[in-house]
Amino acid sequence: MIEAKNVIKKYGQVTALDDFTVDIPKGKIGILGPNGAGKSTFVKIALGLIESTSGEITVLGENLDKNSIEIRKKIGYMPEHDCIPNKMTGVEFLIEMGQVSGLDYQTATQRTHEILGHLRMGEEKYRLIEEYSGGMRQKIKLAQGLVHGPELMFLDEPTSGLDPNARQEMLETINGLAEISNTNVLLSTHILQDVETVCDYVIIINNGKLQIKENVKELVKRQTDTIQIRVGENSDEFISILKQNNNKRNIEITDRWIRIPYKNEESFKEIISAAASAKCQLYEMERIAMTMDNIYLEVVN
Repeated sequence: MIEAKNVIKKYGQVTALDDFTVDIPKGKIGILGPNGAGKSTFVKIALGLIESTSGEITVLGENLDKNSIEIRKKIGYMPEHDCIPNKMTGVEFLIEMGQVSGLDYQTATQRTHEILGHLRMGEEKYRLIEEYSGGMRQKIKLAQGLVHGPELMFLDEPTSGLDPNARQEMLETINGLAEISNTNVLLSTHILQDVETVCDYVIIINNGKLQIKENVKELVKRQTDTIQIRVGENSDEFISILKQNNNKRNIEITDRWIRIPYKNEESFKEIISAAASAKCQLYEMERIAMTMDNIYLEVVN
């Protein structure tokens, strides 16, 4: 869907993307990163809003430098900032955006009512946008990016500022995009649970470099089966015994915790036995459920 090869983007002396390379598959993709990581810069380059300093990027199989106008006809964009016209109705705004995207008036009108119907806008679509609630304003921003039937939709913080009910409704809508219009989604957000709820793949960027690209379900599943242990004295002997018993499994050691992959219930017995043999006090032992938050923090730190 999007392929970046050795992309560098500099703003003066600041390097926002540093030899950034990634191959993004089709589907619903989440892109994460702390402030200043290069996430927004990558999205802007992929949208054709700014140019890279060097490197190459293709979107939907087309070279962005050579065919940016044609590519833009195939993509939609829901911006984070509130930049929609207050003095137009929802219907008027979407019809105009459809025509801007190359649709004739009749087709734009038909698509407008189809999209707003799917978003369950009801009679609100005939009201002025200045009268809309926060949730409705987010819906109309989403709708304007979808009205021309794009192959790829960029969503920038789509649940920002929404109450829990409106946020859940927005996530359900995003989940249904691929089903109703065969639209691929690139979701840029700081809300990690949104990625876990919606996305097939996650991409994490930090310091302008790709840190991880993984299938979300497989990543969480792989990280979930872990036993976290905290011990007292003689921990070196305890760890040595654990390593002898688990030579085919990785043991993670931090200043505070020891983590061992969970195999089955026998894993707990092995830990207790190792602690007894090493005469090591076992303070805590629990099977932990890793979330996207845990994984994100470990990757960026």
